[in-house]
Amino acid sequence: MIFQHKMPRKKISSAGIQALVGHDIDQNAASLLISSGYDVKQHVARKLEHDLVVEADLVLVMEKDHQSLMMNRYPQASGKIFMLGKWQGEINIPDPFRKSNEVFNHVFNQIEESAINWCEKLAIQES
Repeated sequence: MIFQHKMPRKKISSAGIQALVGHDIDQNAASLLISSGYDVKQHVARKLEHDLVVEADLVLVMEKDHQSLMMNRYPQASGKIFMLGKWQGEINIPDPFRKSNEVFNHVFNQIEESAINWCEKLAIQES
């Protein structure tokens, strides 16, 4: 995974506010990720829970509504909850679930660009 390569000492995980717990990754998403060199074999949907937020150093959300919800739900963590698209002008990145391949491709590109920018910003801070 490109992000793990750029941030080798970081544990990176995923959870959703309304995740379909225990479900495999969407087939459109899996195909796109595999063709882009990402390993999705271990991915299983899980719901974001209190312990995950408390243990995290950084929580990235895709939409402004998610950020507001998370800050209200976990006010003690509000200083570490940021938009994934922060470095692209705080863009909202929509959930492509049950959308076309074109939407998945667009969202994938937004997520990848945003994640790479976060990796670069975090790497600068570690130097």
